[in-house]
Amino acid sequence: MNKTTRKKIEFYLYNYNYIDTMIKNIITKKINEEYNQSYTRFIKNKSSSLEDLVIRNINLEQRISKIKKWQNLIKNIIEEYQRTNNLKYSFIFLRYFKRKNPIVIENKLNISIKQQKDIKNEILNYIFFCAIKQNMLVKEVNYK
Repeated sequence: MNKTTRKKIEFYLYNYNYIDTMIKNIITKKINEEYNQSYTRFIKNKSSSLEDLVIRNINLEQRISKIKKWQNLIKNIIEEYQRTNNLKYSFIFLRYFKRKNPIVIENKLNISIKQQKDIKNEILNYIFFCAIKQNMLVKEVNYK
């Protein structure tokens, strides 16, 4: 897994609780753009403005769909860890949702910083492989 992919996975983990807000912001942006485009079209009477609007809507819908897929993937993994591996579930909760530092995690879960790195790598790799399985990271996978 490369650094970009790792950062992407961690971005969705850190922002998991805010994904619904992200989607609402995108929808609000879409509505505002539609209004601005309609107003601009009224003033300029450009023939391509409708095509531009359709392209923007498709791009925004794809972005929303991508974010929802990540939300569902992470939700399923969290539920799985909650049932099967309480240590990893607690680690995700403290590290990504509560944004606690390694020392606080060490005290609460009684695991060393090295063990935390190992657990973090296991979690990120598992999410990475699940994302590949669901064709969510096709661009990030290098076939050499």
